[in-house]
Amino acid sequence: MPQENWLRFVNGEPVVQDITPLIYRSWERSLGHNINPTVISHNKFLNDSDLRELRESREDLIRAASSVLPFLFQLLNSCSNFSILLGDKDAFILESLGEGPFLSKAQRIFLSPGGNWGEDVKGTNAIGTALVEDMPVTIHGVEHYVQENHFLTCSAVPIHELNGEVIGVIDISSEIGNQDCTLDIALTGARLIEQNLRNLTIERELKFYKQGTKLALDLLKEGFLSVDRHGMITQINSLGASLIGLKKEDLLGRHVADVLGAPKGWLLNQDILDLRHKDSKGHEVVTHFQRISDNSGNSLGAVGVIQINEQKMDGLGWVGRTSLKSQVILEKAHKAAQTNFSVLLQGQTGTGKEIIARMIHELSLRRNGPFIALNCAAIPSTLLESELFGYADGAFTGARRGGQPGKFELAHEGTIFLDEIGDMPLNAQVALLRLLQEKSLTRIGGKTIQKIDVRVITASHKDLKALVDANAFRHDLFYRLKVVSIDLPPLVQRLEDLPELVIHFIHKACAAIGRPIIEIDDQIHPYFYSYSWPGNVRELENCIAGMVAMCTDSMLTVDDLPKEVRESLSEKDGSEPISMLAHQTRQMILQALIETDGKILPASRLLGISRTTLYRKMKEFNISVPKT
Repeated sequence: MPQENWLRFVNGEPVVQDITPLIYRSWERSLGHNINPTVISHNKFLNDSDLRELRESREDLIRAASSVLPFLFQLLNSCSNFSILLGDKDAFILESLGEGPFLSKAQRIFLSPGGNWGEDVKGTNAIGTALVEDMPVTIHGVEHYVQENHFLTCSAVPIHELNGEVIGVIDISSEIGNQDCTLDIALTGARLIEQNLRNLTIERELKFYKQGTKLALDLLKEGFLSVDRHGMITQINSLGASLIGLKKEDLLGRHVADVLGAPKGWLLNQDILDLRHKDSKGHEVVTHFQRISDNSGNSLGAVGVIQINEQKMDGLGWVGRTSLKSQVILEKAHKAAQTNFSVLLQGQTGTGKEIIARMIHELSLRRNGPFIALNCAAIPSTLLESELFGYADGAFTGARRGGQPGKFELAHEGTIFLDEIGDMPLNAQVALLRLLQEKSLTRIGGKTIQKIDVRVITASHKDLKALVDANAFRHDLFYRLKVVSIDLPPLVQRLEDLPELVIHFIHKACAAIGRPIIEIDDQIHPYFYSYSWPGNVRELENCIAGMVAMCTDSMLTVDDLPKEVRESLSEKDGSEPISMLAHQTRQMILQALIETDGKILPASRLLGISRTTLYRKMKEFNISVPKT
């Protein structure tokens, strides 16, 4: 009856009713593919080079099956004359294991590695039909669409990935009549391979998160995301989602190319990649990706840091948002930007006063106006007034014809930043006070009064109040300048920000000299934490720039440290350096205080310690709750 059914079907006659629906569907598909029912005239078979390339691309499937095929071979030890075949999702045979004369017969019909057994090539067969139907199948003898395959009996089962998609197929083939080679054994093989695939995925994810965490720990205060080896977004923090401009739940599970426009294949071809796009406010958002690989160089995925390329000028953005002190500074800067009041910034040299001044300007309604900066200590006292207020034509010998505008004129409808205001001579202080009171100026040697609309931000590394008490600075000008006052701490008081600063300056230095991003040895951190940094953040930036420039390896080590930093531990009179564990403990306490708005009891409950212990730890780590 089966032979009669096949003859009727290939001759276009009605078949009897006992044919299975699965076989009938497959025969109809084979007919639609114009397969010759007698003999395959156009086989697909890969040469050695193409097969090797295909195997490399199917490495996971082959690895997962490598221990399973010999196991199935042992289960079939009562059989003879058979082949166990591993195929990919496109029905190409990747591996085979078998014995007996059957192997030579199988090779004549290309039932061997490199052969393709898709239904569109071979008609109805266990491998191709199992893949099309996505279900286990057994094809006996004349159930094969092509007559040259009627000597076969084959059982095949699709193999699925974790996401449910078909990745391959396991097949057991023999000559018809050898019924001991059952579908059950093929089912066992498929399930074992799927389990091995799951184990491989878990192994990769653990390694990925282990390596990714090392890169990401210092960056979690920035926008952060991770993608798997397929480019799918697996994690993203809230800040990262907000910088991209979408909700977190709308990003998870999406391909990074759809979100950020990553080029096809970049995970395979590049270790480092920067992607840029504009947010809803027109700011440029940069996502810096670094690929994570296993020991063999295979991609496990990538982690990315998302940052706003804050403004048009280099160095505008404040780096380091972990410490409470930095968070207070940034909060005050944001509040000050919403007003038009004068701002006084006080802090040691190199603490970032101009960065905060620019930030206030860029966040204010004056952002489209000019930002003019002047260091009062860098201008001779005899020239400072003309530099600030300008001069008229012929005001003095050597004056430029037509005169010259001063910095206040140039800053009209914008912001002027007067750095080192404590070095301003008293005569210039008088002129500045008059300008602030009258909101107008007259150029030196001139007669025309000009109205001036300027926001004034001043800064000093000196204690201006002490200068006022010493009659070296006018008290009325002091109080007019410090309507809003922001104190910038030295770097040693915001060591929690060190990891972010170090990574930022490494990236900046590498970009400046056009070299790939280099890593940093964890052994360096105790030296950074123990050094006093008299030049503050500016000294840290210069230190890292020099290290990067001189480094001949792919990692910064203790040997790359400047002498004064490297010797800082020995100058501590035997005291222990700040360990990474102590630093992490300090950060945990600070984070708990942040989340509880500085309230001790709620913070101690969050940390799982008593209030007394928390007070003791705060004293040990020199932590105070700053007043906002």
